[in-house]
Amino acid sequence: MLDYLIIMVTVVVGAVLLYPKVAKALLWRAAITPLASIIGSGFLVLGPILVSSFGQYAPLVMFILCALAYLFGAAIRFNIARLAECNGMRSVPENRLEKLASWALAFAYIISVAYCLNLLGAFAVSLTPLNDAFHAKLVTSLVFAAVLIVGWTKGFLALERMEQVTVGVKLRLLTLWRSLPLFCRYF
Repeated sequence: MLDYLIIMVTVVVGAVLLYPKVAKALLWRAAITPLASIIGSGFLVLGPILVSSFGQYAPLVMFILCALAYLFGAAIRFNIARLAECNGMRSVPENRLEKLASWALAFAYIISVAYCLNLLGAFAVSLTPLNDAFHAKLVTSLVFAAVLIVGWTKGFLALERMEQVTVGVKLRLLTLWRSLPLFCRYF
């Protein structure tokens, strides 16, 4: 019964997010990529790994990771301010380091996307009788192929739109999951 409820909510939220007024809202579009990263890495990957690895100390480790992320953000903010001060003119080593960092970030993003697609494939088949490694990898490959085809034929705006829909669905599922105990009390 719960599986059907999850599927129904997913379809309804997907329909709402296709509504042009929601999809084109400037604040929503600005929040999509950071939300996708936070949900993918934070809720789906990092939380369970920390609990598994650190047990009761997982919240402390998460706090330390958040502090490190804040410091990393401070370095980025400093670099943005520095670039503004020098009117975009940087030394050759700075330009080379930025190019190297861009390639490192692109590689890390590819790994992250591949990992999340593997999680999606495993989860997608877990609700069916086809719950095995072959079918999980098949779903992963089909989703990856769909992303490649959409990106190749429709461009980045279409990929951004796909990201909008998936983030909205994930947010709604998280909301549903948090409200499930309350929902179950009435039935």
